[in-house]
Amino acid sequence: MGEYGVNIAHIKKLNEKMPYWAKRPFAGIIRSRLTKNIDFFNQYKELRQFDDMGVEERKAHQLAKLRELLIYAQEHCPYYRELFVKYSFCPQELTSIADLKVLPLLTKADLQEHFAEIMSDENLDYYEVSTGGTTGKPVKIMMERKAIFREWAFVYHYWSKFGYDYRMSKLATFRGVDFGKKLSEINPLYREIRLNPMRMSNSNIELYMDAIDKYGADFIYGYPSAVYNFCRLCRQAGIELQKRFKAIFLISENLYDYQREMINTVLAAPIAMFYGHSERAVFAEEINDVYQFNSAYGVTELSDNGEPIVTGFVNRQMPLIRYVVDDYVTGNETDGFSIQGHHDAEVLYGKDGEQISVAAINFHDDTFANVAAYQFVQRETGKVIMNIKPETMLTQEELAKIQRRVIEKLGNGLTVTIKTVEDIKLSSRGKYKMIIQYLKFF
Repeated sequence: MGEYGVNIAHIKKLNEKMPYWAKRPFAGIIRSRLTKNIDFFNQYKELRQFDDMGVEERKAHQLAKLRELLIYAQEHCPYYRELFVKYSFCPQELTSIADLKVLPLLTKADLQEHFAEIMSDENLDYYEVSTGGTTGKPVKIMMERKAIFREWAFVYHYWSKFGYDYRMSKLATFRGVDFGKKLSEINPLYREIRLNPMRMSNSNIELYMDAIDKYGADFIYGYPSAVYNFCRLCRQAGIELQKRFKAIFLISENLYDYQREMINTVLAAPIAMFYGHSERAVFAEEINDVYQFNSAYGVTELSDNGEPIVTGFVNRQMPLIRYVVDDYVTGNETDGFSIQGHHDAEVLYGKDGEQISVAAINFHDDTFANVAAYQFVQRETGKVIMNIKPETMLTQEELAKIQRRVIEKLGNGLTVTIKTVEDIKLSSRGKYKMIIQYLKFF
């Protein structure tokens, strides 16, 4: 059991760095590090059992998982131990989800201020992730490594409702990864061919289709803006794709009506989307054009303003209890929910018409350690201004490093100009947008 958990990071590095011809003989072994992991297997099995439960059984299951998490947080996280005492909260006596409301909300600012105390004092195997947000500055989270496997169990279980079989199915993936001059590469860890969305254009779209056909992908997976662009280019090139794929799995962005219409027209396959975030404290599944929150993943409340207030079950290294997410939700459990993420499906336009997704240019590393926020502004095709609000005075060397990092991420289709500014522009509702886009090409 420990072998798979310890080695997954090394397997991922091996998988990323080795050329496919070298790792092809080991593709099955690489894949097994995910699908034969005991945490993945147990979580997937639990979800299959969850499918057979009635409504009351599911509620009891969720309450038991919540009570277990709260007791763990009380025993291993100093922040929650003190919080529970302050609010006279006893997790052992929890009888309903409503009992949580006695506790205050947990914000990103709280995470930063009480980072060490929120972490578990157990010697768990964990790693660091970070997330953007309405401030434009990444927030650090410590993630139990087992959460990777539990998360993928939820994803594959949801996809299975559309015919996906994690043992056999293959993906054609369009995400925000630019691998230089290569248009595609095989990733055996996730049984996918990854297509380079930042190089996709009228002149090479047939090469993309040839690569997909050769690999034998039967599902499409990726950002809505990238899949939309793929469909748009295929239609312009006269490539017939109707019913060629069993389903389309979309992630990370809002799906606009014009995108849905194009994807439906070109692919004529079911569209599936799930909602989650880097903190891994919430998971919602779209069924029949509305979302339902998966109660086996955690507890989701809604604030008066429609913000999700989430308590996740999959990560014990840094439990998030009543954590506020900066998205917007409307609806109810009976009729389903509508979710608007803080990532609008905006893109930057390269010099040859490439579309680069906002989700693809989310920077999560120490390059921006001294940057309070950043934002892209585009008024001309192939050119973009990156406005940076520094926390401290940035040297020319630091600015040059940021520019190099941005160019690496965005590719050669854009000329990038870095500018330091005093303030970052917000929307009329006071929300941060990573891209202020003055060009509109639908």
